[in-house]
Amino acid sequence: MKTVEIKTRFGTNKVIQKVIDDLWKAGGGTVKIGAGVFVMYDSLHLRPKVNIKGERNGTVLKKSDCVSSELSADLGYGHYDISVRKPHLFKVGMGVYIKDDQGIGFYGTVATITWKDKDRIGISRMLNHDYARSRNAVVSTVFPVISGYFVDDIIIEDLLIDGNSKKNLFIDGCRGGGIFLLQCHRLKLNNLVVKNYNGDGISFQQCTRLQITNCEITANSGSGLHPGSGSAGAVIKNCVISKNGKDGVFYCLRVSHSLLESCRIAENGNDGISIGARDTDHVIRKNAIVNNNRYGIYFREADRVMGGHRNFIDSNMISGNCRKSGVSEIFIEDINDDIWFRANKISGATKYGIVAGNNCKRIYVEKNNVFSGFEKKAIKQNNNTELPLCKLPAKIYSGPEFINKKKVRHLNIESG
Repeated sequence: MKTVEIKTRFGTNKVIQKVIDDLWKAGGGTVKIGAGVFVMYDSLHLRPKVNIKGERNGTVLKKSDCVSSELSADLGYGHYDISVRKPHLFKVGMGVYIKDDQGIGFYGTVATITWKDKDRIGISRMLNHDYARSRNAVVSTVFPVISGYFVDDIIIEDLLIDGNSKKNLFIDGCRGGGIFLLQCHRLKLNNLVVKNYNGDGISFQQCTRLQITNCEITANSGSGLHPGSGSAGAVIKNCVISKNGKDGVFYCLRVSHSLLESCRIAENGNDGISIGARDTDHVIRKNAIVNNNRYGIYFREADRVMGGHRNFIDSNMISGNCRKSGVSEIFIEDINDDIWFRANKISGATKYGIVAGNNCKRIYVEKNNVFSGFEKKAIKQNNNTELPLCKLPAKIYSGPEFINKKKVRHLNIESG
C-alpha cells in the first residue's frame, strides 16, 4: 500500500484532507503527517482504506475557535440547507453543528458547509430534526476533530488532538467528540492524545471491534470515553483517562462485550466508570480506578429489562474515590444483576466498599477481594444486610471473545 507524507509544519484540515481523499480515490494507503500544528475548520473525515499516522505530541490537530449564529428562518427535517442571521461568520468548507432545545443528542446535525447564498447556507448532510427559532436554535462551528462514518479496518495513530475547549461551545457525544465514530468496525486507535475538547474525548456509536490502545484522554469537559448506541466488542487497553469533566468511561446505551484493561482512570469530575441501560457482558480488569469525584464504578438505576447485567470486575485497584460525593467505592443501583467481583483491591475513606441495591440479584464478591478502611465491606442498600463472600460461577461468558453474529444483529451487520 502506498504511503504519502505531509511535511509542512503548519496548515489547516484542508491540507490533510486533500491527501487523504486523493489516496482513497487511488485505492488506499497511509497518510504520514509530520510534526506541526494544523488548525481544524472542519473535521478530518476518515476514508476507507486510508490509515493516518503522525508523530505523537508533534503532530497537533487543533480545533479552530468557534463562531455561532441564531437562525433567520426555521429549518425542516431532511433538508440540506440552513438560514442564519449572521452569514458573514461562515465560509464554505467549515464544519457546523445545528441544534435547538429539542433537537439535541442524535437529533442534532453535524455537517460541512457546501455553498452560500445570502443568509442561506448549504450543508453536506441532511438535517436530523426540525429546528425552530422559538426553541433557541443555533448554528455553531463545532464538530469532531476527527470524524468517521461507515469506515472499517483502518489505523489512526500518533496524533495529538487539542480541542481548544475555552473557545468552543459544548457538543454532546451523540454527534461530537475529539474523535467521533458512527457505524465503524475494526478500527485501531493507537498512541493518541485527546485533550481539551468541549465535549467527550472519544465517542463511538454503533461500532464493533474497535481497539483503543496506549491513548491519553484528558481534560475534556465531557466524559473521557463514551461507548454508546449498541456498540460491541471494544478493546480498550493501556490508556490514561483522567481529569475529564464528567465520567472517565461512560457506557451509554446497549454497549456489550467490551474489555477495559490496564488503564488508569483517575481524577474525573463524576464517576470513574458509569454502566447502565443494557450495558452488559463487559470485562473490567487490571485497571487503577482512583481519586474520581464520585464513585469508582457506578451502575446506574434501571429496571430489570434495562439493567447493566453480567459484568465482570476483576483484579482492579479501586481507591480514594468519592472525593466530592458518594458513600462507597462501588455503587450498584436497582436493578443490576449478575455482577462478579474477583481479586480487586478496594480501599478508601468512604463508609462502605460496595453498596448494592436491595433488588439486585446475584452480586458475587469472592473472598480474594481485599477491602481496606471501611466500616463494612459490601452491603445491600438498606445497610442491614452484608453481601456474602462467595465463589464466582465456573464460567463467565463476558468480553469480546464471546461476540458472534447473533449478538450484533441489532446493528444489521454481517458478522460479529
